[in-house]
Amino acid sequence: MPKFKGVSFETAIIERYRRRENSVEEALIEMYLAGGSMRRIEDITKALWGSKISPFTISELNKKAYVHIEDWRNRPLQGGRYPYVYVDGIYLRRNWGGKFENVAILVEIAVNEMATVRYWAPLRA
Repeated sequence: MPKFKGVSFETAIIERYRRRENSVEEALIEMYLAGGSMRRIEDITKALWGSKISPFTISELNKKAYVHIEDWRNRPLQGGRYPYVYVDGIYLRRNWGGKFENVAILVEIAVNEMATVRYWAPLRA
């Protein structure tokens, strides 16, 4: 690779001092949360970019995701008081790598004093 004196290089794809793009980290978290084993994720990363990602790295990425989940679970409900709150899990059938499984999704429905209905469901963290 040619070297130039006095010229700095900055990539437009990955932020400075980062090893991976955010979308790659999100995909790794989703693979793990979808039931992928550490070994399977290592094999996939090896096939995609030639080097395995360590179980420690996957664990650290998942800690970041769980922080967002806990923030969502402990957030204040806005819009006043809610005398009626219904919380339920909805099961959906999903295809995970050729195998169909039931996946639970938490949904909260709240009715305030003005009979206004609000829905909450966890979106991507």
